[in-house]
Amino acid sequence: MKFLKISAAAIFIILLVSPVSYGSDTAQDQEIAMLRQKVSELENRLKEMESTLAKYQEKEKAPGESGNGWENLKNWRRLKAGMNTEEVLAILGTPIKTIDGVKTLWYYPDIYRGYVSFDDKGRLTGWHEP
Repeated sequence: MKFLKISAAAIFIILLVSPVSYGSDTAQDQEIAMLRQKVSELENRLKEMESTLAKYQEKEKAPGESGNGWENLKNWRRLKAGMNTEEVLAILGTPIKTIDGVKTLWYYPDIYRGYVSFDDKGRLTGWHEP
């Protein structure tokens, strides 16, 4: 992104500094005004793109919070055997049903869809994506 900012600024400076040889000052003024408008439009498009990129980067940093928890398949693919319950909660969110026994099972959103299982020490042993 810094490269794009530098490029836009460099183009703007080059266009302002480089001599334009046209028949009259009016033509030069019109050309300069047009180029300034184009640079302004490009800068606005760049800001828009950077804003969109920032939103996606935020989602990647905290997919459990902003990526729909268990509903986002990417979150299920982030699970790793051995994770503790807090790590799974941070990624998938709160389960709608839990069953404690020899193994602990958490269901998202029901027993026929996604679930995770933990051993007696609270470590993730397996899961099924919805």
